[in-house]
Amino acid sequence: ASWSHPQFEKAGFSRHNRDTSAPANFASSSTLEKRIEDLEKEVLRERQENLRLTRLMQDKEEMIGKLKEEIDLLNRDLDDMEDENEQLKQENKTLLKVVGQLTR
Repeated sequence: ASWSHPQFEKAGFSRHNRDTSAPANFASSSTLEKRIEDLEKEVLRERQENLRLTRLMQDKEEMIGKLKEEIDLLNRDLDDMEDENEQLKQENKTLLKVVGQLTR
């Protein structure tokens, strides 16, 4: 019985195929190492960019928090001023009545 069986030939398991691909595997392994090195450098760059963007986002969120506090304070001031304005309108009405009565 011969080793060269049709099923093995189809699957690429023949000795002939293996022998001729050995030098190609050696050449491609150094290419793969270079590719892996390039990808690792790219991953490092992306991580640094990600860190930079994360810090930027945290700064923006902090700024948003401070602005929200500022808006709350301004809204409280506005409410106080509206109350005071309403009170002054009432006092003004009363004064106008008194002055009206005095000038009769």
